[in-house]
Amino acid sequence: MRQFQVRNAFLILFFPLFTAPATLAVRPDQNLLSLVPPGAQIVAGMSAPTLGGQPDSFLLMTHNNIVDLEDFFALSGTDGSKIIHQVIFVAGDGRSDSLREHSLLVSGQFDQVRIYRSATGGSTGITSYHGIMCVAVQPLARDRGAANDVRWLAVIESNVLLLGTIPSVQQEIDRHLARNVADPSLMRKLTRLRREDEAWCVLAGSPRDGGIRDALDLLSPKLANLILDGDTLQFGIHNQVCEFWTEKVQ
Repeated sequence: MRQFQVRNAFLILFFPLFTAPATLAVRPDQNLLSLVPPGAQIVAGMSAPTLGGQPDSFLLMTHNNIVDLEDFFALSGTDGSKIIHQVIFVAGDGRSDSLREHSLLVSGQFDQVRIYRSATGGSTGITSYHGIMCVAVQPLARDRGAANDVRWLAVIESNVLLLGTIPSVQQEIDRHLARNVADPSLMRKLTRLRREDEAWCVLAGSPRDGGIRDALDLLSPKLANLILDGDTLQFGIHNQVCEFWTEKVQ
């Protein structure tokens, strides 16, 4: 186990932790983790704020993940009653080593009617997928040219919100309906986290995203070399100190 201070880097996202009732840092939400498809190459998450004086947090993610986060805030802005407990970002494609599929998973409390009413202003409408109502979200004006995917937005049972590429959200809904448990391989990695960690990230394999390698190289050239070798890299972050673990992919 090693520690180092994290500095600013491309694709390391710094932002104040979400506005929500103050809570103690908790383990990653099992309900959200159960929706993450096996084989995801980037899985990163963070909790709602802790009590008093919480510093900004940071996560390693792709540009598309950042777009999903920004659009989540835009589309849910009319829901003044929403509460955010935890957020998980997912990127990858089980059929290749690309990161073209991506999604945002949020636990908390959401007003589906208000959020869907807001989202349909920039969408092609509402569709039903296995009984779950989803809004097809066209790229917002600020995203065009940088992120051109049509995505689905789904609020499930008022306590889970999904926003991502259509195949990603379909897989996550399928896993919800099948009552799948979290991927054992992912859970084994997350057992290394400390309860007080505010943010974490698991990066598996060597994705074809130069920005990811550039970001890691700015943190430490050793980290960038590790993913070139196909190792799994994991972060656990508390009070701006990052502990990381690596393991060889068999």
